[in-house]
Amino acid sequence: MAIKVLMPALSPTMSEGVINKWLVNIGDTVSAGDILAEIETDKATMEVEAVDEGKITHLIDTTPDKQIAVNSVIALINGNKDEKLEDYNDKDKTVRNDEKIKAPAEIHRNTEVNKSQIIESSTKLNADQNINIASPFVKKFSRDNNLDLSLIKGSGPDGRIIKKDIQNFELQINDENISVIEPSSIRKIIAERTTKTKNEVPHFYLTIETRMDRLINLRNKVNLNSDVKISFNDLIVKACAMAIAKNPETNISWVNGKIHQYKNIDIAIAVALKEGLITPIVKDADKKGLAEISSEVKSLVKKANQNKLLPEEYSGGSTTISNLGMFGITEFQAIINPPQSSIFAVGSIIEKPVITSGAIEVGHTMKSTISADHRALDGAVASKLLKDFSDILEDPFQIWLNSNDMEVI
Repeated sequence: MAIKVLMPALSPTMSEGVINKWLVNIGDTVSAGDILAEIETDKATMEVEAVDEGKITHLIDTTPDKQIAVNSVIALINGNKDEKLEDYNDKDKTVRNDEKIKAPAEIHRNTEVNKSQIIESSTKLNADQNINIASPFVKKFSRDNNLDLSLIKGSGPDGRIIKKDIQNFELQINDENISVIEPSSIRKIIAERTTKTKNEVPHFYLTIETRMDRLINLRNKVNLNSDVKISFNDLIVKACAMAIAKNPETNISWVNGKIHQYKNIDIAIAVALKEGLITPIVKDADKKGLAEISSEVKSLVKKANQNKLLPEEYSGGSTTISNLGMFGITEFQAIINPPQSSIFAVGSIIEKPVITSGAIEVGHTMKSTISADHRALDGAVASKLLKDFSDILEDPFQIWLNSNDMEVI
């Protein structure tokens, strides 16, 4: 005998409902309590549960915004293939009051009944518990698992406890040591932008290992003779700007299907904040000396931590330097900051055995990985940019010649 699934009255004022979507297909086998469909009522979107176990044989045809009368047959479980839903609805356009009394279990599963009926049924099924309004699946689950339904807040009509509430309750019990934190607005923006970027921008990655001994000596000499202390990151920013100057075709962005090429060489630096990440810009970095870059970077980082950066101070540029070397990270891949076409992921400087002219000696090396947007940059172009960047770091005399503060070196 076919088991009817009716359009439920999920609120006192509901006379019709819309099936937003079926969550099952004809031929699926379901059990009591399984969710069959999402119903849009005059109050909210609710779920319809299976009344019994069996195979779905009929589903009512639905079109967007089609209104279906309450108590209409919307599905059949274990129906005869020769039967039609239209025949059921022609015969049973309404469910009489005496049918509600004769078949409370079925009505509980499919239609809105008055609270006294639900309370009476719930009390019989849960004599050792507080009175609750619950779906048949929930009642059976509570009996089988000795679950106190009074501890659960229902999300169904009039606080009715449904299968989803049981699952959420179990999750809370299992994960009672977890705190749910509302992400900051910056974190939400980062989540949206990085997800969008990884899904839409075709990244490719190139890694190079650079000998850093000469750069270390240069930094030591600069800091010994100047009141302005230069960081490795300052030198890396300068080297990156000089490499782009040698490869102007990489100073580009992909914007709405067009390539924008920039005349100025502006380098973004990734700054970690408590709430997330921001990338202030060192403008015209190729034209500035190390002392000026160092002073500007310090100022930008300070303003970033005070949330005082102006939009023009973190917008623009074709690439970003992301340096995690201070955390001991030797190598990583970074996500491009659109609409920029690349990002340099810089690792730590490590001491290791290196081979020079066939002999092993102690040296210092650093790995850098460029993430490039394949829409704007090809492998050979990005490779040359990365190679020039590495060559400048290995031969920092180029930085010295390009610096406006040569007297301190």
